[in-house]
Amino acid sequence: MIVAGVGIFTCGFFSTHAIASSWVGRRAKCAKAQASSLYLFFYYLGSSISGTVGGLFWVRLGWPGVAAMISLLVALAFVVAALLLRLPATE
Repeated sequence: MIVAGVGIFTCGFFSTHAIASSWVGRRAKCAKAQASSLYLFFYYLGSSISGTVGGLFWVRLGWPGVAAMISLLVALAFVVAALLLRLPATE
């Protein structure tokens, strides 16, 4: 049962990353390589920070704290996605 949950989470994680990465290439009007490199930089920076903070949540609050932190990150991702959908379409 746990393995199936981890597999679904992993599939969703990499699917979301692939979609976000493709948005960068489509939205950048020029300097696409630099835009992609900035995306990857902040992607890995965010991953490092959230991993470290997740460890702090784990130490202080256990699994409920980690679940709460992940829920907040998912909510933030939905807000960012909603804001991105409001941007005008590109060619």
